[in-house]
Amino acid sequence: MAEIKIEKKKPIWPWIILALVILALLYFLVFADDDNDDDMDDTTTEQVEEGTVWEDETDTTTWETENDTLGTTEQGVQGYLAYIDNDEKMGIDHQYTNNAIIELMNAVQAKADEINYDISADMQAVRADAQAIQQDPMALNHANRIKSVGTKLAEVMEKMQKDKFPNLSQDVTEVKTAAQNINATTPTLDQKDQIKKFFDEAGDVLEKMS
Repeated sequence: MAEIKIEKKKPIWPWIILALVILALLYFLVFADDDNDDDMDDTTTEQVEEGTVWEDETDTTTWETENDTLGTTEQGVQGYLAYIDNDEKMGIDHQYTNNAIIELMNAVQAKADEINYDISADMQAVRADAQAIQQDPMALNHANRIKSVGTKLAEVMEKMQKDKFPNLSQDVTEVKTAAQNINATTPTLDQKDQIKKFFDEAGDVLEKMS
């Protein structure tokens, strides 16, 4: 009698497990790569955001958003006087004008701090114009901004003068006149002498207040 052989079917569950393992690996690789990309994007975004802070701060002179002083009165006033002493710095890039404005803001704030005179509200308006000049120094309204900053700073100095330095009334008037004589529609470099005159008059008053 012939022997009947029955072949047992090989189990398929090892193949199922293998398929699941492969799928799990693929899932891990795909989503892990996405996470890395997201991390890199986040890092890049953070770096870009960090790099857009007012570099402010921007030129050779640095200033803080809320406090524009360089430190003591001597540093503020004397630093400004030393800077404007070299009128050859006024170049085509307007860097001289930008820095001179910041130095003047520093000097005025430093003097106000020394005499315990609060000009914080006034300086907010000055700061807005100064930042506009710095962000777009070649704008057509550049001279207009300089005139605005100069006039506002002259008014701040006048308040300080009336309260603490009554004998400097005429000197402050000359600062205000020099600021008002800046032509808002004339290119800055076409009226360098007038702008320099304003800086010099302001420096003269600050020096007399010291």
